[in-house]
Amino acid sequence: MVLSVTLVGLSVDRFRAVVLPLRPQVTTRQAVTMIAVMWLLSLLIPLPVAIYSRVDSVSGLCIETWPDDVWHLAYTASLMALQYFIPLVILTICYSTICYVIWIKKTTPGDNDNATDRRMALSKRKVIILFSYFLII
Repeated sequence: MVLSVTLVGLSVDRFRAVVLPLRPQVTTRQAVTMIAVMWLLSLLIPLPVAIYSRVDSVSGLCIETWPDDVWHLAYTASLMALQYFIPLVILTICYSTICYVIWIKKTTPGDNDNATDRRMALSKRKVIILFSYFLII
């Protein structure tokens, strides 16, 4: 859970840096608050599994004993949404917008030198690698 929340935080930060460069930067206090919220969410979301897990006295295995199958289904579906689908949508929106700004959007005319072109190509590769990494995981 921490990984997907952290990737979302990084993508939003990169989105702000590329798409909204003139907005005020995140302060240290805001960054610490965001990190604390990320960790708190990552600790609270899997908490129901810890609450409803019991060790079977016969087999010694850990078994989830939910009060009702509907609760188990609802938790599993919400966990899938919170851990995969919602972060995937946010990452797709952020990185698609970043790619649009970097590759498609016309920038102010000027002289580009080879060093700038190399930096842009490296930035593009990093965006593609990070997004591909999240899709694979």
